[in-house]
Amino acid sequence: MRALSKEVYAIQNPALCAVLLWRFACAYNQHHPDRAHVPLLLFFIVLPMVLHRATLDVIVGTRNQSGLRACMAKFSASKESKQDIVLEIHDRATRLRQLSLEAIKIGVSSRLLHVASNSTVIPLSVTAPSASFTKPITPLIKGAERLGYWFSQLSIHEIAVILKVRF
Repeated sequence: MRALSKEVYAIQNPALCAVLLWRFACAYNQHHPDRAHVPLLLFFIVLPMVLHRATLDVIVGTRNQSGLRACMAKFSASKESKQDIVLEIHDRATRLRQLSLEAIKIGVSSRLLHVASNSTVIPLSVTAPSASFTKPITPLIKGAERLGYWFSQLSIHEIAVILKVRF
């Protein structure tokens, strides 16, 4: 395996992605006004956002209280408009659909997640991981948790409009 392929696999590892989706689900459930569970379709836009360096940097650099709108507005408010990064989220979601599905399967089989009959995902454990993660992994987890918080405050329609994605 070439060096670049190893690096890509290290980040796009379905087990790591399962942990990211689990932390997303925990944050969503914890902060949702009704403590609702995550609609399954939202899981397919988490990885395209946190595994993309430019998007992750803006997510991690935005305060929780600012919200998803303010975060995405940063892409058009910069000196050089980077609105194309937001427009690419849908295409990245399509390309990473299989990885997202594999991560969900691993999350379910490892008993981190449960997919309910109403197409919502329930985090089976909300206890934060006790293991310390390496420096490159920590921002990924922080980004996933921040997205969970932001998404919990919005409807699916609002999320789709802000991120310019189609479900």
